[in-house]
Amino acid sequence: MPNPDLRPPSPVPGPPSHRPAPLLLSVISPSGTLFSGPVDSVVIPAWDGLMGVLPGHAPLLALLRPGTVNARTGDKTNAFQVTGGFADVGPTHVRLIADSATQA
Repeated sequence: MPNPDLRPPSPVPGPPSHRPAPLLLSVISPSGTLFSGPVDSVVIPAWDGLMGVLPGHAPLLALLRPGTVNARTGDKTNAFQVTGGFADVGPTHVRLIADSATQA
């Protein structure tokens, strides 16, 4: 008979898992707000390389390098070109304060 202490734990009872709440993405430049809305994920050109952000991400500030921001919602992807700036990332938001930004 197997030792009961070596059995894998049984699933935790509770509600079924669900899709997390989307991130609120804001792309802001000196000329105004280019985009503000919910997205499922964002890939940003951080100074040290590309950084993917999902809901629940740990808070951080990052320096942006010139490149493309890809924001995904379902099967749709929105792309923005930025020339630098800062990213403010939190569990429920991503704010990109860009030197300049355009829709790609």
